[in-house]
Amino acid sequence: MKQDKLDEHLTSVKEYLTNELVKIRTGRATATIVEDILVDAYEGSDPLPIKELGTISTPDAQTILISPWDKSVLKKIEEAILKEDNGLNPVNDGEFIRVPIPPLTEERRTEIAKEVSKYVENAKIRVRTIRQDAMKSIEEMQDSGVISEEDMYREKKAIEEKISSVNKELEEMGKKKKEEIMQI
Repeated sequence: MKQDKLDEHLTSVKEYLTNELVKIRTGRATATIVEDILVDAYEGSDPLPIKELGTISTPDAQTILISPWDKSVLKKIEEAILKEDNGLNPVNDGEFIRVPIPPLTEERRTEIAKEVSKYVENAKIRVRTIRQDAMKSIEEMQDSGVISEEDMYREKKAIEEKISSVNKELEEMGKKKKEEIMQI
């Protein structure tokens, strides 16, 4: 596996974890909590994410405000949020949908922190798989005579250092998210 391919794969793992952590509710209102919820807005068309049906804003730290461009989909957006079963109760006032973000209980914060740990572990498993593939590729190159044994060991050491660095980054990302969740 070439160095740029390795970097590309590792970057995709970090992006995966970042995207998953952003979606996790921390007791603060963010558009990412609802923006990807799919809505059966129009008959005969595929479901659309809320972010494609209107603007999403956060007027304060505890409220998400959804303003659909087509007011006829208000009820369908509200139903989609309820169907998501994420503890959110949207309020449809005929013009907007307000989604109050309830404060998290200590028990729920602990559950969410465990969820963060699972996402970090999944990312680390992906990194391990990438590491194994890279090591196998280096060994095959040495076996076929493309690189010397000395180069193989040098490459393996570089891969190990890079993997170690990425794992530390993933751990740090998880740690920051847990701290954010545990703040009251």
